[in-house]
Amino acid sequence: METQTVPTGKDALALVDKQGLVTLFPVKGTRFPSLYAAVVGESKKERLEKTWNWSDNLAQRKRIHYGKLVARQVTLVSLEVFPYVFRLFHRKEKQSETAEKILGFLNRHGATSTTVLRKELKLTGKENKGPFAKALDELQLNLTIAIVSRDRSPQMTYSWDLIERWMPTELLQKAAEISESEAMEKIIEKLLENRVISKPEEAGKLLGWQH
Repeated sequence: METQTVPTGKDALALVDKQGLVTLFPVKGTRFPSLYAAVVGESKKERLEKTWNWSDNLAQRKRIHYGKLVARQVTLVSLEVFPYVFRLFHRKEKQSETAEKILGFLNRHGATSTTVLRKELKLTGKENKGPFAKALDELQLNLTIAIVSRDRSPQMTYSWDLIERWMPTELLQKAAEISESEAMEKIIEKLLENRVISKPEEAGKLLGWQH
């Protein structure tokens, strides 16, 4: 599969819009296009900086959805494909206790950084780092929260919000009008079109649905 090169932030958006689903970095064992692999730069450091900066910028401007999805890795989702992904993966039931605490706090207080969440929910310390990270992964994979910004000072820290409050209302309304089978067909069609998969049955395994 040939992947277009990405010399500018505008080209980064064009890549995501064309592919529908793009991982931030290459995922071993898959043919998913990644932004990092496509970014043009003279050094690894330059390519890393562009990859992070462009993805952050696009997410903050709500030009894409940004969160863990494909192979549990950070994935950039185009606005065209987002309603189908949301319809298929959005789940609220059977979430862990820590995940429910995070959701409750975000619901009450709005967008909040990782640091503040851990402090306010009394989940600081090494013993809570793993369960907290696992809960954030769970919420991202269930499309209940979204990364809305990233602060680089004094260290790289994400801020989060409820995806139903963050993403454009019209996209969520469109998702509500789509059936699960229609959503699945659209995603499979997109993956086949971009030669990410060669057979429809490969999609479920790749994206982790159990249908």
